[in-house]
Amino acid sequence: MSFVLKKDVKSFIRVIVLGILMGSLCALLDLISGDNIWTFSSFSGSLGIWAVTGMIVLMQSENWKLAAINTFLYFGFMNSSFFFVHLLLPFEFPRFTGIGNAAMQSLAWLIPSFVCGICAIITYQAKNNDKYGVVALSLPLGLLAYESICTLSSVIINHKFLFQTIIDFLGFILLFILYKDKKESVHVLLCSIFISLLLLLVQYLIHGGILYY
Repeated sequence: MSFVLKKDVKSFIRVIVLGILMGSLCALLDLISGDNIWTFSSFSGSLGIWAVTGMIVLMQSENWKLAAINTFLYFGFMNSSFFFVHLLLPFEFPRFTGIGNAAMQSLAWLIPSFVCGICAIITYQAKNNDKYGVVALSLPLGLLAYESICTLSSVIINHKFLFQTIIDFLGFILLFILYKDKKESVHVLLCSIFISLLLLLVQYLIHGGILYY
């Protein structure tokens, strides 16, 4: 990546515009029927998109303070634009009944956006530490591997979620290539596999299977 998000207006605008574009894209894809093998409407719930774009914003920030602010702005505007664009789209069964409802949903999602900002501080600080850095990167990679396996099982059995499976798989590859330390790549990979297998075991014990919806 050739750009760095600094403490200036242009950088903040970039993050905000990226959040608005991603939220709008997620809302637009909700127009497409999910009753087919691609299930494009699942894009907004894909860990691949959240993990990859969030990590890019985080890692390209100049310091840990900006990482927290930028991550909060990105997810905050992503979620808000998703809800408000929904009001403009011709859905047969709309998620919201009016602008007040959309505003309340947007405000509610500021809480997880704030939590993402706190997580960004931890992740940013951990990237300079070999042991903590391995764990910090393995968590999103493990989640992506876990969701990829679940969605792939749905592709095979229910013939749905092919699009999300591809997004999650590409997200895993992209994060691994962009942010891995060559000396720690094996540890990151093994730790990611362990996390994904642990999540699969938990889901199987709770739900009796690993199918994605």
